Amino acid sequence: MRLGHFIMALTALTSLSGTARAANEDVRCLLASNLFTKAEKDPAKRQVALLSSYFYLGRVDARLSGQQLAIALKAEAGTITPESAGPTMTACAKRVQGAGAAIQVLGKDLQAGK
Repeated sequence: MRLGHFIMALTALTSLSGTARAANEDVRCLLASNLFTKAEKDPAKRQVALLSSYFYLGRVDARLSGQQLAIALKAEAGTITPESAGPTMTACAKRVQGAGAAIQVLGKDLQAGK
């Protein structure tokens, strides 16, 4: 019986660790998106950054309290450097595109009655 409790506790901790990691990634993407929304000169790229910032704001808002967000913002702010900002934004934008594509497929499936 103790082994079962240990496995359940380990699973819960792993899940929390994964959730915290995902929240940190979302905060990093929110920071990068906001940076590119302000700094990007190309209107199309600025639009991608703006849409990404809304996407990640929604994800962060659903996961973190105001205090947790403040802590995460402070922790993640230093991870965005001039060298990492571009690759970070690219990865974040790809995640937004993937989510958008998944929603489109779901919408088509619903229209088709699947």
